[in-house]
Amino acid sequence: MSFKQEAKRKFPKWPIYDDEEIKALISLIKSGNWWCGSPGIHQGKNVWAFQEEFAEFQEAKRCIAVFNGTVAIESALLALGIGLGDEVIVSDFTFVASASAVVATNAVPIFCDIDAESLVMNVNEIEKLITKRTKAIIPVHLGGNPVEMDRLMEIAKKYDLKVVEDCSHAHGSRYKGKRIGNWGDAGTFSFQASKVLTSGEGGAIICNSDDLADKIYSVSDCGRSKNQYFYKHFIYGTNYRMSEYQAAILRTQLKKFPAQHALRNENAKYFMDKLNEIDGIRVIKPTPGTTELGWYVYPIVYEPEKFRGISKAEFNKILNRFSVPTDDPYPPLHGLDCFKNIDLRKGIDYSNANWGGEKSNDKYFPVVCEIYSRCIEFPHEMLLASKKQLNNVVEFIKSLK
Repeated sequence: MSFKQEAKRKFPKWPIYDDEEIKALISLIKSGNWWCGSPGIHQGKNVWAFQEEFAEFQEAKRCIAVFNGTVAIESALLALGIGLGDEVIVSDFTFVASASAVVATNAVPIFCDIDAESLVMNVNEIEKLITKRTKAIIPVHLGGNPVEMDRLMEIAKKYDLKVVEDCSHAHGSRYKGKRIGNWGDAGTFSFQASKVLTSGEGGAIICNSDDLADKIYSVSDCGRSKNQYFYKHFIYGTNYRMSEYQAAILRTQLKKFPAQHALRNENAKYFMDKLNEIDGIRVIKPTPGTTELGWYVYPIVYEPEKFRGISKAEFNKILNRFSVPTDDPYPPLHGLDCFKNIDLRKGIDYSNANWGGEKSNDKYFPVVCEIYSRCIEFPHEMLLASKKQLNNVVEFIKSLK
């Protein structure tokens, strides 16, 4: 077992489950209804129930449950008409799926640098990236921290662009009174194993338009339409349906989520205040107007010169040896091999992208590269620990100076 794995054992385990999840799965298996069916003829009950429950929690009108967060983004983009040669602006500091889902629609992701304090898409950079081919923006709420969605939506309206919010980290986040995911045309979520709301795998799209929700459903279920004959396929679609097993787990996890969400937010604020007192440490700054964060990851940026010149790799090792778990931040997308070497969809013209070959040089993405070189992340389960444990982490980091 690595030091990193051992360190995680000192803090609350993840996922957290009890007999309720076990009973839900046993009940599902015994029912014999192992898939959801269709809107007109329900087989299982869990997918349909979860869609209603998650929409209510996220304060959205509609929810479409799918198999994972990647296809959630893809389904939303396809339903919005994004396709061949269209350009979609995406944060450069995110998991590859935020961009690979764009590639899957035969569109071209365009990478946007980040704000040095909030670590999310810098809305001041968006207009510089807009061309006659730009059709959409994917703001990524890294760590649950909202992009400045009011300003972003003004830009989107000005240029008639669609907006799909990547909320994979932002379950329960709230910005200026509105749940994240409700600002754009659609909001997409992931329920992958490490997420704050999880079923191992899983995804969902929320929106407030019945027409768009029905199009997303059709894309994700073989081109079918609600309450129509099962073997009629009205548009191109594929099978991205969520399974009953995923939904059964999610329904029980969703009941536990509000209490966990409240504790994460309480401890995140406490931890932030303590860490920010250390010269050379800065926690991700919540975007002004944010009242709740999903806190999927807890990023800090450190100054090596204030810590005896310790490299990021060594900083991680030292923390792990002291039983402090850390996670690796996402490498900036522009430097990933698939984009740098343009090893993507065949037959698509990527020549106008702002990446690939020399265009993937770090000098063109100065903020994200500088931040990435000094960024360390703590996993969200740390925020479910006691304040005594968090204090111990703070004191140990102080001792490294």
